[in-house]
Formats: sequence, structure tokens, C-alpha cells
Amino acid sequence: MNNKTTFYLARHGQTEWNVAHRIQGQLDSLLTPQGKTQAALLAEQCRTLNITQILTSPLGRAVQTADICSQILQIKPILVKGFEERHFGEWQGKFTYEVQPLADYDEITSEITDSKPAQGESAKQLITRFETTLRKELKNASEEVSLIIIHGDILRCFMAQFVPDLIPTPHSSPKENASTGYDYKNAELIALSYDQSTGTFSSL
Repeated sequence: MNNKTTFYLARHGQTEWNVAHRIQGQLDSLLTPQGKTQAALLAEQCRTLNITQILTSPLGRAVQTADICSQILQIKPILVKGFEERHFGEWQGKFTYEVQPLADYDEITSEITDSKPAQGESAKQLITRFETTLRKELKNASEEVSLIIIHGDILRCFMAQFVPDLIPTPHSSPKENASTGYDYKNAELIALSYDQSTGTFSSL
């Protein structure tokens, strides 16, 4: 019996605030024309992958991306609470250059720790929220092949488990303060599997 469920993660298409280098978090901005093109190309990539459902963050930019994919793949998207981008608290809406000088900027944006902006969410809190929601969705749809539209910092934090320097070994713990070093591109498609019997994820 095959206990593994294949799924695909993708970041939403390029937004106006991505271009302006403005921190979105759980605020929003519209897809640019390039972002709409990226979403359509993402859907074309998925034509041969036997996608049976589209799950999306309920934030506007992800929904807009999912809607474009929906039109091409003829699958109605499902909005999933818990797939929202990391909440960046008081940083949301600010330009990157405004917060880069802060002492904890690199830790918050490049590491997996408890550090967070004021009134925001830490990387560890984000991982817990996202993985709890993801496991629930995959368990309830074990026979589906899902395209899941999410966000850049979710991908950075979630995919850190597949970065060799961050994977624990029998004789060491993961390097909590190591940089994840990954910047996931808009509409980039990532293939993974979930083992229903062990509750673990694998990259494909």
C-alpha cells in the first residue's frame, strides 16, 4: 500500500509590492502583469502533473494566482485558513530599506528562531501553523494531487528542513541560527510528498 501523497507548492505571482520591495506579510497588493503571466505559466507547468485540487492561501495575491490557474486547469480553488503568509507585525507595509538597519533584521528574515517583529509572528510559529494546516489538508485528501499556492517566507521556513546544513543528524541538532539561504521565486513550482504513515515530508 502506497502511503505517500504527492503535492506541489508554489509561491504566488509577482505583486506590485514585490517590485517596490515593500513588506506584505498579511497585507496585500495586486499581481503585476508579469505576475499574471507567471501564474498562467505555472498552470501550464501543471497540465501534465495530474493535479486534482488547488488549495490556496486566502490572501488576495495567492487567490488571484489560484484563480488564473483555475481558469487554465478547470479546477475550482479552495481557500485554506492557515496558509497565510507570515505576519510581520509592525514591519508590514514598510519598505525593506526601512527595516534592514534593525539589529534583528537578518535573524528574522534569514533564520529559523523565535525572533519576530513587534506584534508579528516568528519563523517557528509560522512553521507550526503552516505544517499543522498542511498535514490536516493532506490527511483529508490523501488521494488528491494538490497544487498549493502560498508565500515566500512560508517556503523559506518550510523548505529549510531540506537544506543539508539545517538537517539534524544522530550526533547534532539543526543549526537554529544558520541562514536558510533560499529565496523562492514567484510562481516557482516545488514537488514534494507526504508520508501518511510517518507524518514526514520528502522532496521529489
